[in-house]
Amino acid sequence: ISPMIESALSHCDLLDELGFYRYCVSLKDSDPAKVIQLNQRFAELRPKIPLHLGVTEAGMPPGGIIKTRIAFEALIGQGIGDTIRVSLTLPNDRKGDEVTAGFDILSAIARGERLGSGALDGGLNIISCPSCSRVENEAFVDLAEQVKEMTEYAQDYDITIAVMGCRVNGPGETDDADLGLWCAPRFVNLKKGGIPLGAYPYDEILPILKEQLDQLISTKSTID
Repeated sequence: ISPMIESALSHCDLLDELGFYRYCVSLKDSDPAKVIQLNQRFAELRPKIPLHLGVTEAGMPPGGIIKTRIAFEALIGQGIGDTIRVSLTLPNDRKGDEVTAGFDILSAIARGERLGSGALDGGLNIISCPSCSRVENEAFVDLAEQVKEMTEYAQDYDITIAVMGCRVNGPGETDDADLGLWCAPRFVNLKKGGIPLGAYPYDEILPILKEQLDQLISTKSTID
């Protein structure tokens, strides 16, 4: 059993012992394949507990919608899941697009339309958080878009770049990325493989990130 499922089961047992049953469980990851596996396994072990589905840090549209849809197709198609969240990196005035995307995904599933896991064909993977109230500088959303645009040339390389908007989740949730950025009010922290490289002003981070990305590319082959 994975640590995430083990933790969820432990908390469920605690709530059950307290006689509290009005809850649901959410098992999220930025990798849709892991979201599918985690929720399938939990549903086997505790089938009566409602599950809230989502792919965390799915990133920007359209990629973030595709990641989310892949997970939802597999799970909802098996009768797994009770509530959903589509988490996209968007400015505040477009957060309603998450709801629209959720309805669109559910409608497609109801029509029997499937993307399948092949819709994600490897290569560059940019994960970014959905810009919640912990974000201390709204420039984070613009930065995520700029990172996406700047890294287009690296699409054929198996590299993960994480762009996180706050100093609560950012330090830990960039550790597994090849390159990780997490944003403070006036600067951006940069990490490479979990190792801190420094903190840089927002208007200086992109060329520094590109330099590190080019170094990574020089050590990798393109995907087949």
